[in-house]
Amino acid sequence: MKTKSSLMMVALAMGVFMMCVTFISCSTDDNPVYSDVPSVGECVVTKGMLIINNGNYYNGIDGSLTYVNFIGDSYTVQQDVYKKANGESLGGTPNDVMAYGEKIYIAGSDENTVFVLNIRTFKLIEKINTVQEMGSAEGVNPRALEAYGGKVYVSTYGGYVAVIDTGSVSVPPHYESCYKVGSAPEGMAIGGTTDADMALYVANSDYGYGNGSISKISLANGSITEIKNDKIQNPQQLAVVGDVIYVLDWGYYDENWMQQDAGVYVINGSIVSKVVPDAIGMAVAGQSIVTYNFPYGSTKATYNVYNIVYGSLDTFTPTGGTPIEYPCAIAVDPNTGQVCIASRKMDPDTGYPNYSMPGYVNVYTGKGQFVDSGSFPTGVEPHAIAFTYGVAKLQY
Repeated sequence: MKTKSSLMMVALAMGVFMMCVTFISCSTDDNPVYSDVPSVGECVVTKGMLIINNGNYYNGIDGSLTYVNFIGDSYTVQQDVYKKANGESLGGTPNDVMAYGEKIYIAGSDENTVFVLNIRTFKLIEKINTVQEMGSAEGVNPRALEAYGGKVYVSTYGGYVAVIDTGSVSVPPHYESCYKVGSAPEGMAIGGTTDADMALYVANSDYGYGNGSISKISLANGSITEIKNDKIQNPQQLAVVGDVIYVLDWGYYDENWMQQDAGVYVINGSIVSKVVPDAIGMAVAGQSIVTYNFPYGSTKATYNVYNIVYGSLDTFTPTGGTPIEYPCAIAVDPNTGQVCIASRKMDPDTGYPNYSMPGYVNVYTGKGQFVDSGSFPTGVEPHAIAFTYGVAKLQY
């Protein structure tokens, strides 16, 4: 993928460490090559993007994994890479994807399975059946993934978080411990001010019934603290800066199925306040939180950027390229500052999103400008986006 932009607005706002151009052309060993000049250093490059697609359970469409290769002169889009590499489907509703170390982790919700793949070949290394290992109630429906310090954390709708040692994924039992958290946990985040007080924070959605909470798990001693507030009703995603928590909360639906109180809230000690109104999706990198909103009954999506350091809220306007019809996932690459937005396609006959058609992802600069050739197809119901990285040697 080629782009001429360098330090873009979101990258500047985030204070992103960036030693080289956004995406650079590399040889097969991930080293960019320029003729007859010596190597003078290295930089981190974004190698590709992983998109997990939910599929459509009711229409019998399995989920899938899309990979977009950024190395080279143009995008290379590979669909259904897990099935092609392993001869089998991911099954129903894979819900999250994460690259960590030399592996890719996928939370297969309907399959009660964490799939562990080789990051280069997508070959299956291990299937971790959360029900078999944690129990039929505790391990049901793995939802979200987080990683820190050589451990992978998996939330389940059983109300638990399992801890997997990444160095021994092929040696059962695959998880070393699990923690009881709140009802229907979803997204997680790591935060703390020192190594001694690092903690895993878990968003307990309570299935949207209004009794949501945040669980704080000490990584030093395993103690669990529940954080509750009347404003936190249906938390979905988290970001933690020091000991300050940013929560994407979906609020509730009124009698007309209109969404109320959705947005991003900040929890700073005992003070809880809304900093981004009307948001149902968010991505966080550095100092910036980028959100979108397109609840039921809306005719147009809205986007915002919130600066954590300055407490400022600005509109983010994606422009150019194929328009985003119905946003359903968002991510910011912290290495480049580029914003990736996944969309469903609208059914022209009904005017509503089509949940059985493949979607697409658009790439924008931090200023919202569409990146040349930065639109590509995904599977059905793109749901989560992650990035893969490499270290490249620069030559001049």
